[in-house]
Amino acid sequence: MDAQLDPLARTALWTASLRAREHARPDHLFTDPLAEYLAGDEGPQIMRSFEATVQGGVEDPALAVRTRFFDDAMQDIATRYGTRQVVLVAAGMDSRAYRLNWQPDTRLYELDRPELLDLKAQQLRAASASPTCTRITVSVDLTAQWSAPLRNAGFRPQSPTLWLVEGLLYFLDGPQLNALMQDISDLSAPGSWILADFVTASSLTSPTMRPWLDRMAASGHAWHSGSDDPEALFGGYGWRVACTDYGSSRADFGRWAMSAVAPGVPGTRGRYIVMGDRIP
Repeated sequence: MDAQLDPLARTALWTASLRAREHARPDHLFTDPLAEYLAGDEGPQIMRSFEATVQGGVEDPALAVRTRFFDDAMQDIATRYGTRQVVLVAAGMDSRAYRLNWQPDTRLYELDRPELLDLKAQQLRAASASPTCTRITVSVDLTAQWSAPLRNAGFRPQSPTLWLVEGLLYFLDGPQLNALMQDISDLSAPGSWILADFVTASSLTSPTMRPWLDRMAASGHAWHSGSDDPEALFGGYGWRVACTDYGSSRADFGRWAMSAVAPGVPGTRGRYIVMGDRIP
């Protein structure tokens, strides 16, 4: 059933397996009872294979940390600013429409490839799951024209939007990244927010990172984009952002064993989280 998914689409099953493993921990950073269903039979196999061949048998805490960070941030923004329109860009097997406490009038749009959303629908039916908001799936190719299908699904560009771009940007090349960010900005009213994770450009050329990046590319998950100055990058699209380093006080949660690394430091992995609002 999962055979039609390419390596990048299969990362959705892998991340669902990571969330399921986190959910099962007694000290879990979040709960996700649907993750096991969404991962399916293939997800755990992908997870084990990826950790063995790409990560050298090491469990990377980044997924658990960023999930908790984004969960907290999204709930805070929705509560503090009354945001009722949410878009998950490259939603994959994300379950936030089901496991977070949204206001009943919230409309949450999930954008991803049709074959992945079809598989997700099957897994959710097996789990008899019900969302806590109005959930709308939009089948699109995010490297092509996707704003029109989103509008046609009921998206209101005049309303403030909370955008989540998780686990995507570094897989895009320069033109694809530019097109995606420009489309998001064009659809964002004042009062909108964006959350994303990204990597430094210097990490993509670091000799210490080369073996890991080569293994990622060989597995079909090559990283193509990064930025050593994300404030300027996102600012160019009309966003006022702040960056949070993995391992810093806001993105640790007792899990990050490595040193916190600031964007721009060469020779490191240099992953970070971006959060910001639309410049009026």
